[in-house]
Parts: sequence; C-alpha cells; structure tokens
Amino acid sequence: MKPNFFIVGAPKSGTTSLYFYLKSHPQIFLPRRKELLFFCDDLHFTYPILNERQFLDYYRETRDQQVAGEVSVWNLYSRNAAQNIFQFNPDSKIIIILRHPVDMLYALHSNHVFNDNETITDFENALNAEADRKQGQQISSAIKCPVEGLYYSEVAAYSGQVQRYYDIFGKEKVKVILFDDFISDTKKVYADLLHFLSVDETVLPHGNGDSPEFKIFNANKTTRSEPLKRLTIAPPQWMKVMGRKIFPHQSKRRDLLMQWLWKVNTKEEERKRIDPQLRKKLISQFTPEILNLEKVIDRDLSRWRQ
Repeated sequence: MKPNFFIVGAPKSGTTSLYFYLKSHPQIFLPRRKELLFFCDDLHFTYPILNERQFLDYYRETRDQQVAGEVSVWNLYSRNAAQNIFQFNPDSKIIIILRHPVDMLYALHSNHVFNDNETITDFENALNAEADRKQGQQISSAIKCPVEGLYYSEVAAYSGQVQRYYDIFGKEKVKVILFDDFISDTKKVYADLLHFLSVDETVLPHGNGDSPEFKIFNANKTTRSEPLKRLTIAPPQWMKVMGRKIFPHQSKRRDLLMQWLWKVNTKEEERKRIDPQLRKKLISQFTPEILNLEKVIDRDLSRWRQ
C-alpha cells in the first residue's frame, strides 16, 4: 500500500508516542522504522537518503489495513517535503503536532546531545552557535540528523512551515495538534485523529474501553554505556565490513538490531529545568513568531507567551 497519511513534525512534540499508538491500530499500517526521511531532499545528511524503491520496500508488509502512514519530523522544517509528498500522493492527509517553541528546542537540544548530533552541551551556547553552523563549523562528525537540525531558531519557526502545508494540501487535509492538548487529554485527541484518518475511533492503544494505556515514548534519556554507544555510532572498519554482510543496509534484521541496541543502552532520566531567565528571554524572542502562528492556525496561544 502506498502511504496516504504523513506525520511531519515537529521534533520532540510527541510524534514517537503517536507513532506507536497508531501502529497498534489494526486498520493502520506504519513501517517498522520511524524517520524514513525520503521527502526532505533539500536537507543535508551525512548519509544518502532513500530512493523511492527503498522507501516503498518498507510498505511491502501491508496486509488488509485501510490506511498507511509515515512519520518523519524533519518534513515540517524542509522546504521541499510538502511538495514532494503532494507529488507522491496528492490525496495524502497531513498531521502536525506543535509544541511550545522554547520547550521543543530545549528537548531537541537534549536529544541531539544524547544522539551525538550536538557537540555543545550547554543549551544557550548551542543556540548562539547557529551562525557558525551555517558556515559549516562546530558540527559533530557523528551527526545523524540533517545539519539544518542544528539551526534551532529556524526549526522553531512554525508559522511558515504550517502555511506551506496549508497552501499545498488545503486546510481540510491538514490536522494541527497542539502538544499541550495531546498531553492534557490524550484520549480525546487520539480519537479525533482516528476520525480524521477515517478508521475505527473506538480502538485505543494498549488497552480497551475507558482505560487505555497511553504510554509516553521517547522521553528524555541518557546512555548506559558510552563504549557501546561509540560502537553503535562509529564502529571500527572491520566491524562495518562484517556487519554489512550479516546485516545488510535497509534489511529488516539490521533495523531490528539497531533498535534493540539503542533500547538496551538507554535509560530515561528527568531533564533539568531550563534556566528561568533564559526561558523568559527566548519567549520574548519567539513572541512575534507565536503571534504569526496564532493567525495561521486560528488558535489562541497566549499561554505560549507566558
């Protein structure tokens, strides 16, 4: 089945949880991997992105599901992804989850540090390095996200990103969810989303009836073993050669192995609170963008300006 709905972002806004909730629905197919990153061909990765055959290979396992989807959070930031998705399937439905820009960036920086995408562990210093990053400086040699994922202020400029999807698909095919609502009333937001996708709204993840288990996925995390992490991210050449023979690139067993390695080497850890003065400064910086977003999505975001 060709995918016909796309969760396009934003990063660190509940997309991983939503991926697992939807994946458990019997009428919905999602591939074994999140972040296939096929459509954001304007962004710069240190590895080749999938071609169309490789992308569609992930949908060979569809059976009798009614809809199929894909989740890649950099499709929202990408300038090309919306048009590429439309050309691929003009009848697609688009799902966007938006989190308070300061909270999103603080969580994104923490996630970048965990994944070795970020070499600057201090949040404010990382924000201030954006100009250098655009000149190709201070970029991790092990970066797995697009280089543009380090342009923090641009990643949080939601209004233009959402407007791009509205312009291409029309508002009726784009569902915007606020992370605040998703957290405060997950069951209602999830049911509304199932209605948007035209599947059975009574099927809830990991539970039945009035007591579903909406587990939180991809919370803040830290590494159990740095040596194991180094082997996972940058193995020696002999291990790469052997690994390609036993676990070929794009193979199912390779995907499952990498997921297992990351899982066993990860533990959740509560994130330290952002410095209140820095938060206040950043809210002031993003207030014009928040006001623009209010107009685009026609929602009151006054709590984001506090």
